[in-house]
Amino acid sequence: MEAAGYFYLAFLLLALIPVVVLPWEGRTTPDWLYIVLATFGLLGATAFGGVPGLVRACAAGAGSLAVASLAVALLRAYTGARVLTGGQIKLLAAGATWLGLAGTFAMVTVALLTLFALAAFQKAGAVRRRPDASAILAVAIVSVAMQQHLPGM
Repeated sequence: MEAAGYFYLAFLLLALIPVVVLPWEGRTTPDWLYIVLATFGLLGATAFGGVPGLVRACAAGAGSLAVASLAVALLRAYTGARVLTGGQIKLLAAGATWLGLAGTFAMVTVALLTLFALAAFQKAGAVRRRPDASAILAVAIVSVAMQQHLPGM
């Protein structure tokens, strides 16, 4: 089963490359890519955990989509701040299907800490560019998935 984890991670990396590269080229990531990510996350959850794994992955994806959308909408309504875009919320939900419930909490923690640290550096003037939240989310997804699927990590 260890070899399956390597293939699982390899496909995850290949699927996340366009999510990171396309915004740098000034293009948006197509919705079908998020659907592919979520579908293969659900298939992997089924392969590794059976029907209970599928249910947990569905709950993680739907829950993170709902919570992130609500949190972003509330922040936007009360502060006017635009924290995440729709594509980044979809990426968060698609990544949650790969990681399950516990992995989703770890991914969100890594992403939020990184975004807050970059925002602090930006406020101090050390960083000129706005941080790329899609790339940060992709790195958080991969780092948590590596910890879950690679032996000895």
